[in-house]
Amino acid sequence: MNLIKKYKDKYVEFGLGALLLIQFLLICVCNLTLIDNNLDCDNAKMFRHIMEIWERKTLVIPDWSYTTTLEIDCGSLLAIPIYGLTDNIYLAYGIANILITVLMLAVIFYLFKDKEFRYPLLCANFICIPYRLGMLDYFNMMFFAGTQYIIKVMVPLLLVGIVLDVETQNKHRQKLHRLTVCAIAVYVFLLFITCMSSSVYVMACGIVPVCIAYGVYKFFKYEKVPVSLIVLLLISGLCLVVGNHINVSIMGGTRGNSMVFCSVYQMLANISSCFFGMFELFGGATTSFELQIFTLKGVLSVAKISLVLLMLVCAIWNITKALKGKAQLREILLLGIFVWNYFILNVANVRAGSATYEFRYHLIGMIPLMCLTVITLVQGIKTLRAEQQKWLWGMAGLVIVFLLAGSYKEVFESGEKNAELKELTAYCKKLDLDYIYMFMGSNDSDICRVLDDSALYMHLGENGKTWIYDYYNYYIDAFPETERSIVVVNDEAYATGDTFAIQEHTLTRFATVGGRSLYYFN
Repeated sequence: MNLIKKYKDKYVEFGLGALLLIQFLLICVCNLTLIDNNLDCDNAKMFRHIMEIWERKTLVIPDWSYTTTLEIDCGSLLAIPIYGLTDNIYLAYGIANILITVLMLAVIFYLFKDKEFRYPLLCANFICIPYRLGMLDYFNMMFFAGTQYIIKVMVPLLLVGIVLDVETQNKHRQKLHRLTVCAIAVYVFLLFITCMSSSVYVMACGIVPVCIAYGVYKFFKYEKVPVSLIVLLLISGLCLVVGNHINVSIMGGTRGNSMVFCSVYQMLANISSCFFGMFELFGGATTSFELQIFTLKGVLSVAKISLVLLMLVCAIWNITKALKGKAQLREILLLGIFVWNYFILNVANVRAGSATYEFRYHLIGMIPLMCLTVITLVQGIKTLRAEQQKWLWGMAGLVIVFLLAGSYKEVFESGEKNAELKELTAYCKKLDLDYIYMFMGSNDSDICRVLDDSALYMHLGENGKTWIYDYYNYYIDAFPETERSIVVVNDEAYATGDTFAIQEHTLTRFATVGGRSLYYFN
């Protein structure tokens, strides 16, 4: 009876904890069973890269053609040794993603460690929902497949938690606690890894706004910055200098280093795309003309639109509080990351020709905004009467259930993405070939290099030369080998007939497999 009495008011924590456990288990199931079915060309490039790293036993492969980053500030770093043990790249990334998800959840709980449990539980529940599944989409970037952005998002949040922790301990004239020291060690390691892999991106978009917001806060408070945080800032700068030097030495700098301002002729379109990109990131915007509102998918999209609108309202509310000097340090730091990133994305030319936006760039700002939204909501609910609080917490639980149920329904119904390519590679394994050239099929060749390592799959252009992304340099602009080789043409894209010519080569069709015609060199 005493135990029941002790925990009778913890129904919110137990409910949110149960939902978070369900979400974590679903993330585990997705990573252990669905990566193979959802393999896309971006993940395939990275998977092949990691496989080559293990085979060559070096993080830096000689003569490798890097495209955007070194691809290690994500699940890859953990996936390398797991792949060595299992010889299964899907299982390796699945386990790695589960482990890095645990670390992400630990960071969220660390960020709110001085708050009631409902703060981190509600925040983690909203963050873990798979709002969109697909290449470069929310779920893939954060918790599934390649998880290319989870460390980029994690590092600034961890720094915010460290600043809050050090501030509290400094106020009470205490030495740094062991947990704080551990958090600092993890932060420095992850920051160095991401600076080495992605160069200045996380420092410029995640660490700098935290430092600026903290500096402004201390300036108007007329307070000194603790020495330990000054030292940490210097170490962060050292991580950037050394990491960027390594990056430039290996790959000549990432693509993000060459970011340019948007011209005045593009500015209005860029601002519009940036705004709607926030909604698209969470699955609340679509380029389809066929989505009906009064369907489950339509209502789900409306719910996601409403969530983003709520987050933006909370942002405006907290900006007003900050200008009036009523915002707390945690709120200012989280708000600073969002405002800084939103400004950068409005003035930078990063759309890459997209009609909507490269919306994954919003992640580093929108996840802190989600944390800030949770703070605002919980604080708002606490000002109401007990009965009103119960109703609102019940509604919050129903919203989470609806969002996660609807989103996971889409994930589990996504189906096999590469059935035709799997049929093709299964057939080609029997042919005992050295090279398989995919005519004007760069994305297909990337995927096939993971599906089948019995032969080398490469893109073959109309100019009769090979081209390959994120692979060995000497296959770029190379002439095809004609012995023990075939050319594969996608019948849906090209009608090449029984014979066709590529430069001086004449090819003859001998089979059709997986919606593709197979040709040998005459």
